Amino acid sequence: MWGLTFDQVAFRRSARAALVIPLAFLFARLVLGDPQALIFIVFGCFALLVMADFSGPRRARLLAYLGAVLGGAILVALGTLFSAAPAGAAIAMFVVGFGLAFAVIFGGYLAVAQTGLLLAFVISVSLPAPPSAIPDRVGGWLLAGLFSTFAALLLWPRPESGDLPTRAAMALLAVAEAVSVKSPSALGDAREAIQGARAEYTATARRPAGLSRGDRAYFEMFSELDQVVDLLQRPFQAPQATARPCTEEGERLKVSVLESLRASAAVLKGGAPPDLRAVDEAWRTHRAALDGWVTDQLRSGRPIDEVLDGHDYDQTLRVISYLVIGLGGNAVLAAGAPLETGIRLPAAVPARVGAGGVAVRILRTLRAHLEPRSSLLHNSLRLAAGLAVSIFLARTLGLSHAFWVVLGTLQVLRTSALGTGRTTVQALAGNVLGVAVGGLFAVLAGNNPPLMWIALPFAVFFASYAATTVGFVLSQAAFTVNLIVVFNLISPAGWQVGLVRIEDVAVGATVSVLAGVLLWPRGARRDLARSASGFYRATSSYLGAAFDGVLGFEAGPDLDAVRRNAVRARDRAGESLQELLSERGARHLDPRTAAAL
Repeated sequence: MWGLTFDQVAFRRSARAALVIPLAFLFARLVLGDPQALIFIVFGCFALLVMADFSGPRRARLLAYLGAVLGGAILVALGTLFSAAPAGAAIAMFVVGFGLAFAVIFGGYLAVAQTGLLLAFVISVSLPAPPSAIPDRVGGWLLAGLFSTFAALLLWPRPESGDLPTRAAMALLAVAEAVSVKSPSALGDAREAIQGARAEYTATARRPAGLSRGDRAYFEMFSELDQVVDLLQRPFQAPQATARPCTEEGERLKVSVLESLRASAAVLKGGAPPDLRAVDEAWRTHRAALDGWVTDQLRSGRPIDEVLDGHDYDQTLRVISYLVIGLGGNAVLAAGAPLETGIRLPAAVPARVGAGGVAVRILRTLRAHLEPRSSLLHNSLRLAAGLAVSIFLARTLGLSHAFWVVLGTLQVLRTSALGTGRTTVQALAGNVLGVAVGGLFAVLAGNNPPLMWIALPFAVFFASYAATTVGFVLSQAAFTVNLIVVFNLISPAGWQVGLVRIEDVAVGATVSVLAGVLLWPRGARRDLARSASGFYRATSSYLGAAFDGVLGFEAGPDLDAVRRNAVRARDRAGESLQELLSERGARHLDPRTAAAL
């Protein structure tokens, strides 16, 4: 709740915002002067520079920022059109809130931009204005987009992944060494390298908007590396096994596994992608050779127990090779390179590229989550309902800063009633602290605008830095201080604006608590348990149908249909895991344990 950590990425992001937002604010004040346009410029820059903070190659970041600016402009226009009546504003908020919340299933830059785009619509629909105000509002947002895009590309741009590719590559190479020599020291080195890469990932992937597709690829890759090391430490074969296949095909499979692990490390640093087809072909060839070895051993009269023990000796390598195919696919995704087609990749890795592949993934994702049991569907509906009720109450009660009420709901609402109640208390405590600090400064500064302008960069910096690096109480306090300074520059109101902030956050938090209690109150951890158990059941059905086919029993359900059901269950479990990882606050479950489940 109170923890403070240093984050180099957050520091760069905050320093950039502290330089750009005051300059954009000053420029707009001198040129435009309209208070509402100033609000869109300040919060537009905050949404794009702090909440979005796109990573990746420069061209991809440019396109992402341009897309976010264009999408935000459309949302600002729509929000203004529906802002006249409280009921219309609430309905529009529900539709847009649900659409943006549910759109995170597509990952990538869309997921990163979600919070910033939601902020653009919240501000425009919360402040009532006639359609004639659309040009000024959209102009303010576009000006914020112009400043933000140039600043993000040219001024201390976000590192593509920091040291994460190097650390992840080191982990892959350490695991390759462990596969090659199988010594306790090599296993220890592999564990240490994975832990170091995961620590770097924890720092690098932290964003106000949550995880991107590349972030998730890294996360899955570390989970697969852990599984490989676990298999090396506790292999399938019995220690007393006397018969071992020792086939040439087994050696070739091991070589292909090592080459793929090393190539996966290379692709993260700009090298050629791993040859996943070679691993797949070696795996299939080894399967035939292993079957032949079992047949020969049984015909020669060797006891069946010894043959089974020998068969298990190579199963460890076979499972590792399957994990390595998934590792290679996730390494390619994390590096932004195209995936190889023509082989059946694990369910967690998209197998198709191009427009057709995108369409297949979209349909598959929608099928997985447009179901009554989907935790993502529940969370999207809960958020949309909470925001809609907040805006209706704020507008009906005539609160002067209605969008603060909606922001209070957005900041406090969690996936469980208990989590929402906890963050409500923390939000109110943080706002009281922020009002005490910011109000004291407002009293001391009085009607002295130069002092407010001097304080603005510092307030922006701390509010930006606190978004991801401190506990929820301190981040709320920093954001409240920032609001007091900004609104005293737009329209001087002294420390009283802080009391309005507390009142509005209390209303929004109350709505969040009610939404958390009434709408699926169990939380991300419970959703993960439920979806993981559903995944286990679907996998069990798939295995049962597959064994029935292999053993020649009576034909059961269509195997492809059962497999598709298992893949959808896996997708739902993956989304529940991502919800757990993205949620701020106490999870009471270690992310590595959750991923292993």
